[in-house]
Amino acid sequence: MSEIRGEKVGFRKKDIVALHALPSAQAHEPMIVHAPRKNKAARFCAKIALLTSLLALSIAAILIVVIESGVMDSTLNARARTALNAALGDAYRVEVGSTVVRMTASGAIALRAREVALSEASSGQPVAKLRAISIALDPLALMTGRIAVSNLEAEGGDFDSGLLPRGEPLDLTKIRIADVGDTLEAIFSHVDRISQMAAGRGSQKVTLSDFSFSVIGSRDRVVPVVANALEFNRDAGGSMSVKGSVTVDGVDVDLSADALGDKGHMTGFEASITNLPLAPFFYHGKVGSEPPFGVVASAGLSLKATRAAGNAKPDLRVTVRTSKGEFHAGNLVSTLNASQMDVAYDFERSSVEILPSAVKIGRSTFPFTGAIIDLDKIAGATEKGFAIDLLLKNASSAPEDVADAPLIFDAKANGRFVSDKRQLIFDQLAVSTPLGSMFGSLSVAFGKTSPQISFASVSDRMEATAVKQLWPWWLAKGARRWAIANLFGGTVTNARIEVSVAEGRIATNEGELKLNEQELNINFDIDDTRINITGEIPPLRDTSGKFKLSGQRMTAEIEKGTAFFPSGRAVALNGGDFILPDVYTKPLMAEMKIEVGGDADAIAELVSYKPIQALQKTPLLPEDFSGPLTAVVGARFGLISDQKPPKPLYQVQMQLDKVTVQKAMFGRAVEDLVGTFRVDNQQAVLDADARIEGAKVKVALTEPVDSGSTVKRSREISGSLEQGVWQKLIPGLSRIVSGPITIDVAIDEASRQTAEIDLTKAQLSLPWIGWSKGVGIPAEAQFTSSMDGKIATISNFAVAGDGFGARGKLQIDDGGLLSADLDNVRLAQGDDFKVSIDRTRGGYTASLSGAAADIRPILAQLKTGSDQNQGGGDDIAIKAQLDRVTGFNGESLSNVNLVYGERGRQIEDVNLSAVTSSGQALVARLAKAGADNTLELTTGDAGALARFADIYQNMRGGLLNLKLRDRGGRSWRGSVDIRKFQLVGEQRLQSMVSTPTGADGRSLNQAVRRDIDVSSARFERGFAQLALDRGAIRVEGGVLRGTDVGATFQGTVRDNNGIMDMTGTFMPAYGLNRIFGELPLIGVLLGNGRDRGLLGITFKLNGPFNQPKLTINPLSIIAPGVFRSIFEFQ
Repeated sequence: MSEIRGEKVGFRKKDIVALHALPSAQAHEPMIVHAPRKNKAARFCAKIALLTSLLALSIAAILIVVIESGVMDSTLNARARTALNAALGDAYRVEVGSTVVRMTASGAIALRAREVALSEASSGQPVAKLRAISIALDPLALMTGRIAVSNLEAEGGDFDSGLLPRGEPLDLTKIRIADVGDTLEAIFSHVDRISQMAAGRGSQKVTLSDFSFSVIGSRDRVVPVVANALEFNRDAGGSMSVKGSVTVDGVDVDLSADALGDKGHMTGFEASITNLPLAPFFYHGKVGSEPPFGVVASAGLSLKATRAAGNAKPDLRVTVRTSKGEFHAGNLVSTLNASQMDVAYDFERSSVEILPSAVKIGRSTFPFTGAIIDLDKIAGATEKGFAIDLLLKNASSAPEDVADAPLIFDAKANGRFVSDKRQLIFDQLAVSTPLGSMFGSLSVAFGKTSPQISFASVSDRMEATAVKQLWPWWLAKGARRWAIANLFGGTVTNARIEVSVAEGRIATNEGELKLNEQELNINFDIDDTRINITGEIPPLRDTSGKFKLSGQRMTAEIEKGTAFFPSGRAVALNGGDFILPDVYTKPLMAEMKIEVGGDADAIAELVSYKPIQALQKTPLLPEDFSGPLTAVVGARFGLISDQKPPKPLYQVQMQLDKVTVQKAMFGRAVEDLVGTFRVDNQQAVLDADARIEGAKVKVALTEPVDSGSTVKRSREISGSLEQGVWQKLIPGLSRIVSGPITIDVAIDEASRQTAEIDLTKAQLSLPWIGWSKGVGIPAEAQFTSSMDGKIATISNFAVAGDGFGARGKLQIDDGGLLSADLDNVRLAQGDDFKVSIDRTRGGYTASLSGAAADIRPILAQLKTGSDQNQGGGDDIAIKAQLDRVTGFNGESLSNVNLVYGERGRQIEDVNLSAVTSSGQALVARLAKAGADNTLELTTGDAGALARFADIYQNMRGGLLNLKLRDRGGRSWRGSVDIRKFQLVGEQRLQSMVSTPTGADGRSLNQAVRRDIDVSSARFERGFAQLALDRGAIRVEGGVLRGTDVGATFQGTVRDNNGIMDMTGTFMPAYGLNRIFGELPLIGVLLGNGRDRGLLGITFKLNGPFNQPKLTINPLSIIAPGVFRSIFEFQ
């Protein structure tokens, strides 16, 4: 049962007793057992063996004590170096700092060497330094006087892999795919020798721990590698294995390799590496302006080889797998999904077969197969190398930065590698998609530095979507980014790509590789596409054009297109260029120049979008524009805001054709604009012909469009304006100017107006001083006007014409002239005075002072007798102090002091004092007596006053007394009385006495039988009753009493139309002739009144006031006295 239960029974020494001592031997009748006799020889041998064992144990104990005490350390140090050198071979030598021998737990003798230095045998160059090496020695071999290593352990070392022996450069011409089978067999044979060598040296196990070295990675980066624990084993049958883990750049990597065999003959080989980081070898971070590039992932590799033996066929397979990671390229990060490539060697075809494999990057999947075979196995091939075939079937391209649906395509590459030329040539590259096809070729020549690369590709037709999907990230990255972000839809035709990179170009380049115009050219036409311009500008649709990339310069030549705006407006693009001057430089800048046409409001909206924003700093809106126009829009701006580009630059040149801009000038529309309108970062400039309020003008406007602009605002208008137009532009001048003017006005940024006006066709008047310039008289005016609220201040005012001019300052508001201060006033030649005018409540006050003034224009205006009040009914108060006042006919007044007041149409005040040229006083005043005002004028030289006023030129001397009573309504009644004067050279008097009249043809001289001398007719008195009504003058009871002649007269001196209609009687020998008229009865019958004589002639003056026609009644000369009145003119 105990055996069933697996139990064992044990006895102690004290439990063993002699048989006679057992209870059974003590019985009454004991059982006697017979025992054989002892063998003395056996007992002797046993004793001998025991003694020998005790001796061996004693010797071993003594040996252990000796070893552990270190007595043999120095003796074994030389033997240790010999053993290590034997283990490492002839290429390397070992130096040992110190050596100790100890017993291991298994009872073996261990040789531990400290501070071991490994160096090259030939050069002595150090290769590695080890903290310690432990060697397990075979005790039996040691007893025979030799050292045999059964186990070797190394720990704590640094290894310089650069000092490992290097073979001869690889001769590609000697490599053949067909030799893979023989090479594999040679490798197996070499492994056989290694196994046998290891068996002969006694090395069965080698362990490495905490052993570090470095390798060169990407961009000459030093990659640290630490062997945590590596163990080499060889079993009794000769199979060998390596297992363990290493740390590569901080990442744990597991590796294993097994060489399977029997009795030193290898039959197969298997190896694997897992979790090997790729980043240290295939990735570099951002370097300066160069973006990160490479693979960040881990990879695993497995290899399996089977040796040909008997019926077993050789086999060789390699599998490479990558984990999920990242692929960095051109500032793009794509997810690298788990990928795999399987490769097998076809021993029958002597070719490397790429089994169905797949590379997965982001959303893209590239399944592929292929084959590599010796070139000389291809029919017609004469060069040494390899033929290469690759095939992609149902591949899917979907780059991370392309939003379109994945592109399914097939591709193939047929080419060769020429070994002696080290040249890779793909004569046939083809890509086929449902959206079009592309064909090309590639040549890569490997030299001493970087390779020479030549690539060309063409496509007759391919959809733009496919082009973006297939565009390699590394080819013209800047242009690619622009195309992906800004081209949508359309068809690409006549596409051609050419890349040519010279040998060494890549190696000598620093930073990002920038291909020039000889190295990179991409050209294609595109139709029916959508192009995003930039900023907020709506895209161009239905666009056709040409794309060209030459080196760093990318150009998109746009032939046509249309931009549709959210407002419903649209503009047509008639041509233009979109240029990236340098696709490599950061910030990435673009230049645009396009020609657009359409409605003015649509183009105005176009230039209001970012980055142009031409209207943002102006008061104009797109809806303020109307009419057709074309424009050339140019701009330079950054494409990527994260690169912090400079402020955009732009310029818009508009060609205006009958365009209207609302609120462009003083809130008024400018219509029918024909010219140019240019807008840039600094200013908006309009230079065009236009209509303002219906008048044709030349308009030049400059407006700053940015707060930091150094340009000053200016507005210039020139042209001929009718009164209704310029009154709106220059309000308040209607009281001074009337009629059309030619104007040139400039308005600065402070809204100050600088005007130059041609007044030739206009009437210029100063009603407050009674002066005006007539139409047709050349005159020009200049002034500067500024607004302060509703008051316009006209400064630097200067008006000049033929014989007149003035300078000064005026203020104008909505009510007209507010004030004026004019210096150097010249209304006629010789004038020198100044005028100050101020508007009062209901009228104006004018003050005149100076050395001289010519008032002939004022007198001429008064003579016209017009009933129009130039003051418009305003109250007028004039004060004048002038040294000299010039009138007509060379006459002047001196020491003139005048006060004149007018309220509405009523004269309120007259106070005049002056001295005539003959030294006679001239005094006039308005005497106020209740409701009636009486104007009284007195002078001692009536003739001078008449000539001064150009009333009558032939009078000399005379004491004048004029009294006129104001009846209101510009109606005056009174009388004029002139004494002691004479008429000199009056031709009408001479005509009266010498003109033949009557039936007998006698003249008045003939009638009195003498020549009446009227060349200088003296008169004692002249008198008449006056009636003045609104400019019309009538006389009644007029009489002239002279020594030789006399006359009576009555009638209209001048009506409102300037016509004279007077009648009268002229009497010769007036002194004698009038005696008959003063006789009581005879005077009535013969003299026809007190102031009428016996003889006389009736006359009539009719016609224009300045040149009336004299008519004499021929019958009146013979009609005496009372009968003559019958024949007077009615």
